[in-house]
Amino acid sequence: MPPSKAQADTPALIQRALRRCALFRDWPDLVLDRIARIAHLEHYERGAQVMAQDRMRREVLVVVSGCLEVSGVSAGGAKFMLSLIGPGEIVGLVRLLKAATRLYDYHAHEDTVLVHLPSEALHAVLDQTPLLWKDVALLALERQRESIVAMQRRALGGLTQSVAETLLKLVGWHGQREEGGKAVCLRVSQSDLAHMVSVSRQTMNKELRLLAEQGILAADYGQLSILDLPALRRIAEGR
Repeated sequence: MPPSKAQADTPALIQRALRRCALFRDWPDLVLDRIARIAHLEHYERGAQVMAQDRMRREVLVVVSGCLEVSGVSAGGAKFMLSLIGPGEIVGLVRLLKAATRLYDYHAHEDTVLVHLPSEALHAVLDQTPLLWKDVALLALERQRESIVAMQRRALGGLTQSVAETLLKLVGWHGQREEGGKAVCLRVSQSDLAHMVSVSRQTMNKELRLLAEQGILAADYGQLSILDLPALRRIAEGR
């Protein structure tokens, strides 16, 4: 089912949503007001593909609510999932480049509302306030650093460490503290995790069982509860 325009699509609402994003949090009100007026809100039902009619459309996305899946398909037809992005996160900065190719696909992992920022218009706003390009560059560099660290850990560590690192990322992106307890809930399936770590579902099931036996997590259908976050962090860091 195609996405429908969010009913409360006003610059004020978009500006409040942008303030939740680390990139825009400290930007001047005047600049955010201009960005909000070039943006629009879209609601996507679970499973819907974002920009399905034009995968190469140059728009940056900010998650307002729900969860956004960033994924792709290899040349051999195998699906891989890069990440699951929660509220306040921004994706698609590479679409600020005019020559960007091989872009990832986006799907609503659950009912999701997104702010769409047309790249050309956002580029123009940044050019008029050049100092803000520094924030974009620092965010891009931080993500590159995280990517390099992840590759190093996967090359030098084992599968369990990669699984733990992936779970930690998901906790940071959209983990929800369970009411009345210390556990952190993740709405993610074993198949999704398997796609993110590039292993079979059976292998992922085995890894999650090992973590469950250590009391680090509890697995249920379509959901994980992280019971011991410090222990999970130690495994992810190879300690």
